[in-house]
Amino acid sequence: MLNLRLSLTDTLCARAEPGQKEYAMRDTRLPGLALRVQPGGSRSWVVRARVGGKAVRRSLGSFPEIGVKAARASARAVLAGETLTPTTTPTVPHFATFQIEHEQRCGAFYKPQGLRTYRTYVRCELLPAFGHQRLDAISRQDVIRWFEGYSLRRPGGANRALGILVQMLGRARAWGHMPDGWRNPAKGIRMNRRKVIGTFLGVEEMARLGGVLDKRIKAGCTASALLRFLTMTGCRVSEAVNLEWQDILPDRLRLRDSKTGPRDIPLGVPVQRFLKSHRANLQRNGSAGVHHVFPLAGRQQYEGVRSIWVSVRREAKLPPKLRIHDLRHSFASHAVMSGETLFTTSRLLGHSRIQMTARYAHLADDVLAATCEKLGALLIGQTR
Repeated sequence: MLNLRLSLTDTLCARAEPGQKEYAMRDTRLPGLALRVQPGGSRSWVVRARVGGKAVRRSLGSFPEIGVKAARASARAVLAGETLTPTTTPTVPHFATFQIEHEQRCGAFYKPQGLRTYRTYVRCELLPAFGHQRLDAISRQDVIRWFEGYSLRRPGGANRALGILVQMLGRARAWGHMPDGWRNPAKGIRMNRRKVIGTFLGVEEMARLGGVLDKRIKAGCTASALLRFLTMTGCRVSEAVNLEWQDILPDRLRLRDSKTGPRDIPLGVPVQRFLKSHRANLQRNGSAGVHHVFPLAGRQQYEGVRSIWVSVRREAKLPPKLRIHDLRHSFASHAVMSGETLFTTSRLLGHSRIQMTARYAHLADDVLAATCEKLGALLIGQTR
């Protein structure tokens, strides 16, 4: 760790720029006192000395809450062998206070929907449970009791909120708020098993859906064209709604932004033909100059597409609980059943983890039956 030796002042400490790694600014006026500067920008005081023949390393608090003058006074007390009565850092913030800092520093990294979700879990679950406690006073038993109680109501929501809590407490440590030796009480708690939700369309159902969509596309329904695009690419609704013609290259889509960041999607010949036909329809309808591939009236987002989906689903006689997102499930399942690997399907869907793809990839009963028949024939052949 880089060490700088300076005659520390409040101005010098305030101007200390964070580096790629933690470094220390050691005070030449009081040897043993140092200001630790974290990569995230937080600054905290520490004093090192030998008292009674034993090595002592004590955290004194954070800067600028504790200035240079106060830090030197506390350090002199430690160097003189006095015992600081608090066993934890006096400036450890309460959870309610820290969550404000956390959102200010990390809110820009969330997408709008993700930020709304984060705020909802913090406001409705984490603040009522831990808002009154200091961060270092939150025990593992506190977290387990809260998590188990929340899991009885919403197992999936409890998983999501626990993940946010783990990240928040981890950042509190990285930003220098936590005392030495502190361990994250939320880390390592076993999450609830996730139920496999959603379904996928079989071959006959896909054919009925395609027939209804094609009829509506000919009538000039842009939302139906968007739904057809989802069945052919496995894209998310938001990705299709925001897609512009400049994002379509000869052999691929270039998504400038998606749930998992920018990514490319290869385009097969059927999708290329569909987009070419769709563009020709837009030109005939007087929408040739629009930037968006699917120009919805008033730029309506998911709800506008969903209202059309409900009508399409009813006309195609599909299950009433079938969601638009299940078209993505269907794409993944049919890709796997056609012989594609989970890795390839994961890349097509833009998943960050292959485990997510495995949850999507349902298999039809006839595919499972055919596999059992092949295995049975193989085993019978080996026993003869």
